[in-house]
Parts: sequence; structure tokens; C-alpha cells
Amino acid sequence: MSTFHEQAMSFVYQQVLHRLLGLFNRHERVALQLLIQRLLVAAGGIERIGHFRVMVVHEGGKESAYTLAFLRAAQLSISARAPDTFILRLVVLRQPRLTPSVMTRFQSQCNELFLYDDGRVELLHVDESGAQILNRHTLLNERPPELNRMQVLMSGHLSQGEARVTFLYADLLSRAKLFRTACLWGSPVSALIDRRPPQHLGEYAQWMLRVAEHLGYVRPTGYGNAIAEAVHVCTTLDDDFKYLLCQQPPAGEAYQPMTGSGMAIINVFDCLSHETEVLSSPALLFTEGPWPAQTFNIEEPQVAVILIAAHVQGVRSHYQTGNDYCTGVCHYLQNISAENALNERYKGQLTKLICATFNTPKRIQKLRLQMEQYLNDIHGLTNEQLNCLIESPFVEQGAGLVAFLQRHYPDKLQWANDLHHALGAHDEACARHSAWLQSISGLPLGSLQVLYTMRKVDCVAGQSLIDLMCTHDPHKGVP
Repeated sequence: MSTFHEQAMSFVYQQVLHRLLGLFNRHERVALQLLIQRLLVAAGGIERIGHFRVMVVHEGGKESAYTLAFLRAAQLSISARAPDTFILRLVVLRQPRLTPSVMTRFQSQCNELFLYDDGRVELLHVDESGAQILNRHTLLNERPPELNRMQVLMSGHLSQGEARVTFLYADLLSRAKLFRTACLWGSPVSALIDRRPPQHLGEYAQWMLRVAEHLGYVRPTGYGNAIAEAVHVCTTLDDDFKYLLCQQPPAGEAYQPMTGSGMAIINVFDCLSHETEVLSSPALLFTEGPWPAQTFNIEEPQVAVILIAAHVQGVRSHYQTGNDYCTGVCHYLQNISAENALNERYKGQLTKLICATFNTPKRIQKLRLQMEQYLNDIHGLTNEQLNCLIESPFVEQGAGLVAFLQRHYPDKLQWANDLHHALGAHDEACARHSAWLQSISGLPLGSLQVLYTMRKVDCVAGQSLIDLMCTHDPHKGVP
């Protein structure tokens, strides 16, 4: 890089910093100074900051964008007062909720903050095939692997559509391998940025370690902290989960442990000032672009988590309890609003916005159409298939099959015994009914035959992996 180009880029970075500092309010400027101090202490002083590599996982939402604005401001602030600054590794871990629209917004953030051209920033996208460096022209797969869809459907049938079990557990376990890949790529990571409440990461780590212990796995040793131990354990549990649901044996690749990395955890939850309305923060609007004025963005990942759970509750209400879809959604949103009534942080602000947005039957019916399309886009899941997994007619030797047919497919009642034979792998019955069974469930007949032999999730006495995950889930019942 020529001296002229370096000077030009230095001027650009100064302008980015000047813009961010001008947009921060008083509380945010205090939070920024606290963040800078915390980074310098973790690095061992300003003289060592140039060798300090900080990793943050960007989950695609506005809270991640807000955190990124602070980290970029901290990086450029230190650079303005010292010869060096810390290296920022910004990582995107592949997950279904990172839709093309969400990734476009992420790339917009990188452009606004001039991350692509800065050698002090490492931009990584990590999926099952490994890590790749992100640039402006990186093309990403729009549809998650078929295996992910299979796990969602199988988990849904076993849990009768419980939202966390269905849409979170497989994703949570698979992210451990991606996280490990991001940590091991290139030079060692000095510290991980954690923006959640201080107890949050520890709760998740202990959750996984307890599940592994109940399954008979020996707790790993030689790791610097419980997080690294949990990552190790989750990679094994992920293989077990895939085998349980999809009968897919482990890939057999050599495991690369994170032992001896000495990676610190820097919690910045208190730095992201709760006295600021995050959603209307000028710094966020500059970094990510304004919150859509005309339409509610259901693809915002943290919004999607809440709305998927509300949608499932609405569908359950419509098909199972005799109420309508709106009643189920309203009941769910009222509960989550009450749970977050005193939460002044981002989730509390977001919950208020969601409840204010979907507050009439007409808006909730519009939400229904949007969520049906969204689930079809990210999981290939139709409304018929969602209802099927909520009813869970195939597990436990098809115990609920006749009732399911009576409610939804009375013309198939005469074939109930034949359907049982198909699920029990009788060749003649399989040939007659496999196409219909696959259509209503979204699963191949072989997977339905596996479900036929399995029991529903039992959070009290169950001993399978999925049972134990549900039993020890620290946020069970919370979206």
C-alpha cells in the first residue's frame, strides 16, 4: 500500500470516528470510554494493544450492529491516540435466520464503517465447509443445508412443535463447530466479546456440560474456561443429535481442540447503555440504516425468534384448542410483554415494538401470511407441515394418528391401518402411501418410520439427548 493511499484511508477512518462520536449521546460516550478501558486492561496496556485480537460474532440483528458501532468507535479511538490498535475479527456463523436480506444489511454495515478496506479488521463467514474471508463480492448460499431442515422437522414432531426445541436446539449445537472454526482460523484470538447479560454465557455452558454429564461423557480437561469446555462438548453432542434425528453418522474429521488458547471473555453488556433507546439511536441508524418505516422487518433475527414462537402458538390455537389464530398470538405476545415489562434493555424495547405493531386482528392475520412465507423460505416448511408436526401423529407407534386423520383428513380414515403398516415399513403399504405421508410431513418415509419408533420429548423422566436438553434448558419457555 502506498504512503498516499495510507494517508487517504487514515483520513477516511478519522471521518468515520468523527461521525460516530458526533452521533453518540452522553450516555453512549461514557459507555464507549468504559469499553476502551476494558479492552486496554484485557490487552495488558496500550503498548500491547496492537497484538490483541478481539473476536465478536455478528448474529445479523440490530443489537449486533449496535455492538459493532461501539467496537469500531473503540478501535478507531485507540488508533487516534496510539501507534496501534486492536485487531477486530468479525464473524458470521451460518444459520437459517441469516437470510439474503439480513446479509445485505450486514454488508451495508461493513461499508458504512469502512471495514472491508481496513487491515486491522478480519471479516469471516463460517459454515460447514469452513471459514472464508468476506468481501463486498462474496456470494453466499441462500438456502440452509437439507440436514438443517430435517432436524427442524424431526425435533418438531418429537416436541409437538415446542418452539425452542424445534427451531433452536439443532442450530445451537451446530454453531459450536462453526465457532471453533472461527477461533482456530489464522492467528490466535485473544478475547471474545460477549454482549449478553454476564450470567447468560455461563448458563449456556453449564447447560451443555450438565447434559453431557447425564449422557455419561467425561468432562473435558485442559481448557481455560467453561466456555471452551462447552464448545468441545457441543461438537460431540451435535454429532449425537444429528444421528438421533437423521441417522447420520459423524463425519469423522480430526478434532482440533481449543486447548491452551487462553482466550478471555470481555463482557460488554453494561457498556451498551440501557439509558439509550437502541432502536432509535442515531449511531445505529448510521451503522445499519433506519428501521423500516412502512413494514415491520420480521427477518430481524431477534424479532424472528419471538414471532416464530407466536406464530406456532397461533397455529396451535387454531387447530387444537378451538380458538382462532389471533387468540393464540395475542396470548403469547401478552405473556412475553408481561415478562419484559421492566426490561429497559434492547429485548424489552424490541418486545414493546412487536406488541405495538401486531395489536389488531387485521395486523395479526397479515403476520400469519408473512410467517408462513418466512418459514417456507428458511426451512422449506409449509403450513400443512407445521400443523402436522404440532399434532405429532407419527411418534409412539402412531398413537395420535387416528385422531389426526379425524380432525384433518377424514377421507383417509379408512386407510388408518394401512398407514400404520407403511410407518412400520411394510413394503406394499409403503408403495401406496409414501407420497402422501411425505407431502403432509415434509419428511421422507424412512424418517417417518424412525419417528414411529420414538417417544415424545419427556422433560421429566426422559434420558435421550433431546429430553435432557429440554430438562436442563435454563431458558425453557422463554423465546
